Formats: sequence, structure tokens, C-alpha cells
Amino acid sequence: MENKNDLTDFTNYIESLCEKHTAINHSEKKKHFLELGNDQQLQEGKKLYYPIVTMEKLTNSYTDQPDNIRKKRNIELMFLDHVSDAGNFNHINSIWNNMEWIAEDFLRKIREDRRDKNTYPFLQKLKLNSAELDLVENVSTHLWGVLLSFELDLPFSECIEVGRFR
Repeated sequence: MENKNDLTDFTNYIESLCEKHTAINHSEKKKHFLELGNDQQLQEGKKLYYPIVTMEKLTNSYTDQPDNIRKKRNIELMFLDHVSDAGNFNHINSIWNNMEWIAEDFLRKIREDRRDKNTYPFLQKLKLNSAELDLVENVSTHLWGVLLSFELDLPFSECIEVGRFR
């Protein structure tokens, strides 16, 4: 069975990075972090501030390796900022550069924190050697930024819990 605390711990960790990063400055009063798919956060309707970091815990894939199955969860972090004029390409390029710089800061900080296995044991399961960074543009919402993708490698129990099938 998946240790759900790993995902919760990771989400809380990303939110804490948003609080600590000087370009993001997330706080309870000024939200700069949003966990996509979290109905409570979306329903609260609180005002969001830019730049914003969003996190999506996407699909799982199951890979068969000799003697065990591995569960991989795809994680995406978007670093976005708002542009009032979608035709101002200098401003858009500036935002892309800034969001890339912030995403790389997060990547460096995660790599550094992975060394602290006692404080951040859940970071040991991240596969950062295959992280990808893509540009994001949404003209209709005037949001531009970058998408940072990576995988969490999770154990998959092949034992069926007693009573799960009749």
C-alpha cells in the first residue's frame, strides 16, 4: 500500500519552499501556491497572487521489474506569472526567464535537501535525473511560465489485504 504521507509531506514541503523563496513569498494572507486537484483550496475561492506555483500529482504508472512492481507518480510544478498585455513579447520573455530561474532554484534546493535523509526522507524517492522543464503559455488567461516535471518512485505492495475480496 502506498504511503500517503509521502505525498502529503512532499506537498507541504513544496508549499514551504514557496514561503521561503524570496521571489514567491507565499503566506496564509497572500497565496502564491495552489495544489491543483485539492477541492478545498479551489472552493475556498481565495485570491491568488502572482507569481504562483501550482502542483499537480498526476497519473501513476506501474513498471514490472524483476521480482517487483514499481509505482511511479508523475508530479508537475508550474511556475506562472500574469501579463496584462499578451502582445508584449519582451515582458513575456522576461517572465519565461524569471520563472525558469525560480524553477531551477527549486530544483537546486530539492537536490540539496535530498542530502538530509533524516529531515526529508520522502525526497529520496524523487527521480530528478529525468526532470523536464517546458515553457507554458496561456494567452486566454494571460499566464506565462514554465512546467517542471519529475517522478516519485513509490513502492507497490503485491500482497492483497485480507478481506479486500469476497
